[in-house]
Amino acid sequence: MATSPRHLAPFVATTPRMAQRYFVPSLPPPGPATVTGDLAHHLGRVLRVLPGTPIVLGDGQGGTAPATVTGVGRTAVELAVETAVRRPRPPCVEVAFAPPRLSRAEWLFEHGTEVGVTAFRPLWTARTRPQGERPERWQRIVRAAAGQCDRDWLPEVHAGCEFADFLLDDNLPRRRFLASAGAPPLLEAKPNPDAVLLLIGPEGGFTDEEAAAARAAGFEPRSLGPHTLRTETAALVGAAILQSLLSFGNHQP
Repeated sequence: MATSPRHLAPFVATTPRMAQRYFVPSLPPPGPATVTGDLAHHLGRVLRVLPGTPIVLGDGQGGTAPATVTGVGRTAVELAVETAVRRPRPPCVEVAFAPPRLSRAEWLFEHGTEVGVTAFRPLWTARTRPQGERPERWQRIVRAAAGQCDRDWLPEVHAGCEFADFLLDDNLPRRRFLASAGAPPLLEAKPNPDAVLLLIGPEGGFTDEEAAAARAAGFEPRSLGPHTLRTETAALVGAAILQSLLSFGNHQP
C-alpha cells in the first residue's frame, strides 16, 4: 500500500532587517569615509552589505547624510558620503514613569521611541523601587528603535530619579499632565507647542501623597481613556495622544 508523502512546513530563509539609518558620533564630511567597530561589524558581518548598498547615517542631533558602501573588509566598511542635511528639533514630548519589570520596561523604551517620545524619565516611587536599572541597555534599545523608525533626533534617556527630587527639577517642561483615571480626557488638553511632560504612575498607582505632590507641582490630571492600562501601555497611549495634539490639534496654551 502506497503511503502519502509527509507534509513539511516550507523553510523560509530570513535575513536581518536593515535599519532606516545608522547613528554615528559625528557625521563625516562629504567624500570617502571609513566606519569601524560595532557598526562595521553589523554592516559587514551581520547584514553582509555589498558595494553599492545605500545607507543613511545620522548623528542623533538632527543631522542626516546619505552614503553608499564602496568596500567591505574584515573590520571596516568603506563609504562614499554625500552632503549632510539638518532638520530642526521636533516638539518635546517627555514621559516620566515608574519602570515596570525589565522586559516590559524595555518594551516601553523601544515602542516609546517609535511613537515619538523625546525624553524618558524613569522614577522611583513608594511602590516602585530600583530593581535592575539598566541605563546602558535602555540607551541601546532606544538607539536601535530610532534607527528603525528613521528618527532625526535620538531620545534622551535620563538616569533613574527619586520622585520627590523629580518634582523639584527646574528644567521640566512647563506644560505637565498626570495620567489619572476619572479626570478630563487628555484628548481635550491644549499642550504647549514646544514641550510637554506626561507623568505615568506605577502599577497600583501613586500614593495619595505622591498624587497630591504632583498636582501641587503643576501636573494637571488627565484621563487616557475608560480602561485601566499597564504602565508601559499608558505611556505609549499618552505619548501618541500628545504627539497628535502637537501635530494636528489646537496649540494655544
